[in-house]
Amino acid sequence: MTAWRFLAVAAVAVLAVSCKDNGTATVTSPTGVTFSTEYFSNVIESGGSRFYSFKVATAGPVTVTLASITNADSGLPLGRPLRVGVGRPAGTGCPAQTSALVQAALTTQVTHLAPEGVNCIEIADPSGLPGPIRFAIRFTHP
Repeated sequence: MTAWRFLAVAAVAVLAVSCKDNGTATVTSPTGVTFSTEYFSNVIESGGSRFYSFKVATAGPVTVTLASITNADSGLPLGRPLRVGVGRPAGTGCPAQTSALVQAALTTQVTHLAPEGVNCIEIADPSGLPGPIRFAIRFTHP
């Protein structure tokens, strides 16, 4: 399957997914590949980072949306970008193979063709935003 076909399947999956009460959902694409949607939210300190590991059942596209960035103390939205990356865990980190500096939006900001097995998403504050930062990420994967 070509990279463009994977991206098309991912786009269909993102549009077709319905949320379940537990924050995850699955959908089977017309090609028979099942996609899961997961949510990752937490707090990072100014200049810090966090990562989340997940299992990809079949090699394919991982799509990531940074849905929100707020000051963890005040709850006010922050209008500066964070770095979002997708890679494979190594030791206590997540070296990104694909990454981008993005602002919160409700659209896919990072797409990565992930191999089967354990992969990870990292979020980092490279610019030192004020105070602790609360973030929410939505991502899909096969």
